[in-house]
Amino acid sequence: MTQLPNYEAALSEESCGFQMDRAVTTASQANIDLSNRAEELAKELNCRFLPRMNKSIAELQAESGCAYIMILDRNGRLFMDQPELIWHPGMAVPRMRSLSEGKQDAFLEAAKIEPGEKILDCTLGFASDALIAAWAAGPQGQVLGLEASPLISAITAWGLEYQSSRYDCKKVPLSQAAKGIKVRNCFAMDFLGQQPDYSWDRVYFDPMFKAAVNSSSGMNRIRPMASYEAFDEKALSEAYRVCRKAVILKERVFSKLFAKLDCPKIQKSKYGPVAYGIWEKK
Repeated sequence: MTQLPNYEAALSEESCGFQMDRAVTTASQANIDLSNRAEELAKELNCRFLPRMNKSIAELQAESGCAYIMILDRNGRLFMDQPELIWHPGMAVPRMRSLSEGKQDAFLEAAKIEPGEKILDCTLGFASDALIAAWAAGPQGQVLGLEASPLISAITAWGLEYQSSRYDCKKVPLSQAAKGIKVRNCFAMDFLGQQPDYSWDRVYFDPMFKAAVNSSSGMNRIRPMASYEAFDEKALSEAYRVCRKAVILKERVFSKLFAKLDCPKIQKSKYGPVAYGIWEKK
């Protein structure tokens, strides 16, 4: 049975980020083993399994009424093609390579993550920043990524567990960093409200922009399936309560949120039109 040991699925409407009618199927002409793996995965993700039976995804969607069908193929990938959604570490690979060469990373310069720390990433997405956080926290550290979308969380958890090693090389130990990340499908505010004071060293937010920073950004493909949970005074208050060291917010450099939330420190990136707001614990 193929499992996601680092994935916590939301099993109820109260704990889930938001509801999406979704299912798991296989690549076409699947053998018995692949079908069994896909069926077990569907059970683990608390969604339907649809036998492929040489039908197209469009045919399965029409017959089942399910808009979102994840495909498990013979190469061990879990993805969707209608609409397209496939895990990729994105800029984590060149960033990790640069870090191994002694270069700076804008996120780490702002977050100041130290080995052994517990990091809460409230907006996981494809885990590009979480991978860098896990690299910095090291094997004794812990990174928990919260993702409201059941589709994105499932595909990201699968990618971290079973696809990250494909990007490994001497300077990029991506799969090692991926092992330090756990994924939970839930709203960030629901999770924060259940956490004790001072339970995480650093709490990070990178809210989904409603419009892309760059029209060619790979993040565009997840926008229709992403959550746009707001970062506001309440979110900041809860994050500040549970952190021991700092809350970090990534936003556009010209964002009005920094002024609205009376951000005491803003660190601009040298590599793009973004900045990091930092609320350090006193």
